[in-house]
Amino acid sequence: MIRNTIKKYGLISKTFHWYMAGILLFVLLLGNLSEHTPKKYYDFLMLVHNSLGIIIFILVILRLLWRWSNPKPENINKSRLLNRLSNLVFFIFYFGMFAAPITGYVLMNIEGKEVLFFGIELVNIVESNGDFEKIAHNFHGIAGDLLLYTFVLHFTAALYHHYIKRDETLTRIKFNN
Repeated sequence: MIRNTIKKYGLISKTFHWYMAGILLFVLLLGNLSEHTPKKYYDFLMLVHNSLGIIIFILVILRLLWRWSNPKPENINKSRLLNRLSNLVFFIFYFGMFAAPITGYVLMNIEGKEVLFFGIELVNIVESNGDFEKIAHNFHGIAGDLLLYTFVLHFTAALYHHYIKRDETLTRIKFNN
């Protein structure tokens, strides 16, 4: 089944979910490691980090378009509070998946560095400006932290649903269904 139903997610939604989870974790790891990487590896690490960040930005747009064109499986949870919390986490997650790549792109521009997508130079959208470098770095760091904390919250909620509530929340998004 390619499309979602009111009972579970389809192949495309599952693929977006799991591949983006892997890419996000990898990009977050690379971003955190970059501060402790020897200079000879730093440029390559940043090339991969930046390129995958751009891919995340493109995938999140495609994922939202797919989500809006498909039925959303019904909430298993009957608690209005938990459903609202779930919607809030969804919003924060998507905000972070937009904010982190945008702030990263702007940060590279402000630092006067070229933005490379797997070796292809992209256009600058803002001028180099050393006065705003620290602010841009902080915004990008906050966006990355927001993604990391939201990811941990999302992962914890999935485990809660699977092992404590023993409902179908996690199994609906797994590939083997």
